[in-house]
Amino acid sequence: MARGRSRQRQRGKDRDLGTATAEFAVVMPAVVLLIVLLTGAAAVGFSQLRAFDAARSAAREIARGEPQAAVVSEAKKHAGDSSTVRVRADGGYSVVTVTIELPAAIFFLDTVDANATARFEGDRSGPS
Repeated sequence: MARGRSRQRQRGKDRDLGTATAEFAVVMPAVVLLIVLLTGAAAVGFSQLRAFDAARSAAREIARGEPQAAVVSEAKKHAGDSSTVRVRADGGYSVVTVTIELPAAIFFLDTVDANATARFEGDRSGPS
């Protein structure tokens, strides 16, 4: 009788052979999708931080009285050459908008943008 039980145990082990591989094959696409989504979210977050930093730097340049070419140059230094920088006057203030285009791999969002506002120094009537 002891031999019969031993054979049944052996058959049970044979039956479980490969289950780890099958479970791994089922879970792997979900893990890959999760990694892709987290990477995309991180890229969007870092791009948004770059846009905010660029807009704030450009607004500081405006507040110091720098010409518009220097303001745009400062913003592009922080946001990258492919970014778009818009400067507009609004009363005694100037608003800088920096837009960064995201890679095509991030299919759920095209661009990120950030605004910063600064007051003009002295008697200047707007950005030069």
